[in-house]
Amino acid sequence: MRGARRLPAGFVVTLVAALALVGCDDTPKPSASPTEAAAALRPGIQIDPSWTALDGRWTFTGQVDPRGDPTDVVLEVGPGPSNLRKFDAKLTVARGATTKGPLTITTSEIPNIPEICVRFSATNSAGSSSSTPVCFPHDPPSLPPPAAPTVRIDPTWFITNGQWTFTANVDPHVDPTSVVLELGRGPATAPVYLSKVIGPVDLTVPATLSMSTGSIPNASVVCVRFTVKNSLGSASSAAVCFAHDSPGPT
Repeated sequence: MRGARRLPAGFVVTLVAALALVGCDDTPKPSASPTEAAAALRPGIQIDPSWTALDGRWTFTGQVDPRGDPTDVVLEVGPGPSNLRKFDAKLTVARGATTKGPLTITTSEIPNIPEICVRFSATNSAGSSSSTPVCFPHDPPSLPPPAAPTVRIDPTWFITNGQWTFTANVDPHVDPTSVVLELGRGPATAPVYLSKVIGPVDLTVPATLSMSTGSIPNASVVCVRFTVKNSLGSASSAAVCFAHDSPGPT
């Protein structure tokens, strides 16, 4: 044809490549189902496992994440145990919350029943979420009054790599208690204690303690005992005595 112009060869190649790229985008991509999308937008909510009670008022804390949607939060209260999932009272904690942050509620509206369960529940336009329940007795058992400590030594002991290890059961009776391992010479009927190995100094809960030492008195008969002390008194265990060159418990 007269007046027609020939296209450069490179032009056709470029066009075909462009069409091929467009065709790659025709594959449909999976999208989240309505249920998955709603679950992603439901508020996040949690309750702290610790709580306080003072003068008949209970305080509970936690966290809420509204996920960008105005969210209402309530404290749900009901009888235990935790697997009963019966919450028959709701106390308002927050209305229309839009920012992620802490929650706190202090209330006297806790029923006088043996076991109580509470949880936070949060609701926005996408749905509702609830925290794991926290359950507790209405009247927690009272702690026994502090008293002088007690101690009992285990009659067995062992040697490893030149270290002698001795064990005792200690009950501090609530008051902070110090523990020492005392070492000396026999006889077992009248031991004389010459040195000490310092142990815990502020034990407040019953415990089984093991203490080791590489310094055993150079005596034909060695005696050891544990001694404990707090502000209300002190006590020593019975003595465990053995031959210095004994390979193990006698």
